[in-house]
Amino acid sequence: MLLGVVAATLGADRTLAAVAAPCRALTLAANRTTDAGAALQACLDATPAGGRIELAPGRYRLATPVRLDHPLTLTTRGSTPDAPACSTDGRRCALLHLAIAAAPPSAGAVMPFEVASDRARIDRLVFVGTRRSDPALSARRCASDTERPMGGGLRVNGNAITITRSVFRDMACYSALEYGRGAGAVIRDNDFTANGTHTAELRWADGLTIHDVTGFQVTGNRFRDNTDVQLILGGCVGCTITNNRFDHGGTAAGGSFAELMLQAWPNATSGDFTGTRTAGNRIDCGARRRCGFGLMIGSAPWYAAPAFGGTVTRNRVRGAMLALNVDSLTGAMTIADNDLAAASGTWPSACGPQRTAPAAANVSPASRGFLAPATIPAGATARRYCILNHPGPAPAPPPPAAAP
Repeated sequence: MLLGVVAATLGADRTLAAVAAPCRALTLAANRTTDAGAALQACLDATPAGGRIELAPGRYRLATPVRLDHPLTLTTRGSTPDAPACSTDGRRCALLHLAIAAAPPSAGAVMPFEVASDRARIDRLVFVGTRRSDPALSARRCASDTERPMGGGLRVNGNAITITRSVFRDMACYSALEYGRGAGAVIRDNDFTANGTHTAELRWADGLTIHDVTGFQVTGNRFRDNTDVQLILGGCVGCTITNNRFDHGGTAAGGSFAELMLQAWPNATSGDFTGTRTAGNRIDCGARRRCGFGLMIGSAPWYAAPAFGGTVTRNRVRGAMLALNVDSLTGAMTIADNDLAAASGTWPSACGPQRTAPAAANVSPASRGFLAPATIPAGATARRYCILNHPGPAPAPPPPAAAP
């Protein structure tokens, strides 16, 4: 049997029958080129709150967007608490290929898969975008302001949502997983890998984007070759961001502007990290220094927006062009006891080649008043940097040819 559905009310035969009929079509779409999106949507809609949908290992091609709007569990068949994460052996997991051909008319800036419900759970699934499977579609979509979100993966809003042991890879641009608003979510033991292309304009992708939330646990995840910012947050009150790993495979196309960034989007998120603990994260951008900033605290040099609160301690950074950059704090934050490797060199930046002194940290002049003097790393510089690991300003167009 390719699909198992466990309803919340197993004793009601009519409930089981109502669920089984819509989900049966999904069993026929596994490992085929036909669209499984409509069948998955029908199965989600038919499964009652508190139910569980188990997909058999195999590939499911989703050519139409999917929306989960009530609390249930979506997972791979046979998943148990001690089953390995999908990154360990993806062949044991159901793979959802997010090959969305077109958004419904007037749908707006949709993403391929949306979760809009409290208490939903995603566990042991692989989500794959079109970066490698359809480069032409990816390029067109990422060049469009309205379609760029469709080059990403999942959009999530809701409370007490759990996302565990899953893989998010090969999204064309935007973000592999975008979490908008919510409280009490757990994002644990996932892999965010090879999303976007750093060397192609507008083809960058975050691994995990979190807008403005409270009480989140973001722990034990691996971020590799996500090409905008690997993990970026716009506000997270009372959260734990711990024991995540960040690295790069060595290619320029798999580089990033920053690894872990605490900031705000102007007029959109709070930049409030009060009570949030960011600790025990391990960043290694490699010998070729494929990331610009390791730990990036504050919204500059991208834009002007608030950032304050919380603690950033006992993190380790290696291989970054600049291990720690603190720019434009607007309130107190504790940043201390981080293990930072110094670097110096001339690096590409958004305003042309920029040289970093042999230092591990930079704390901009405007930010220093918000840090306890004893916590400012020894030898930290005090300047403003442009966005590092950026190709730089576009070249000026050539002058017009002289008239004959």
